[in-house]
Amino acid sequence: MNSLIENYALEMKDSNGAPTGHFFFDKDAAKAVSTEVVNTHMTFKDKLGAANFLESRFNDTFDHFDINKDKLIEVERMPQFLRYLIGNSLEINLQ
Repeated sequence: MNSLIENYALEMKDSNGAPTGHFFFDKDAAKAVSTEVVNTHMTFKDKLGAANFLESRFNDTFDHFDINKDKLIEVERMPQFLRYLIGNSLEINLQ
């Protein structure tokens, strides 16, 4: 969770521009962490295999988790997002 917040999440700001402590993922941030997870926790013969995998699953996964249709996903839901993306496998090493 620390890596998700420190490296990828976007912190919302209040009307005065002060940080709120609420962290979300937009589509770009979700794609970045998804790319890292697919490349480090799944085995493909080459980078094209990983790219094709992401291309085939990412948008549907993002739409599934974007329940408010506001193009944002709460940081707390990203571990489930990543497991859903890669097929809920228990054989990977998500930490």
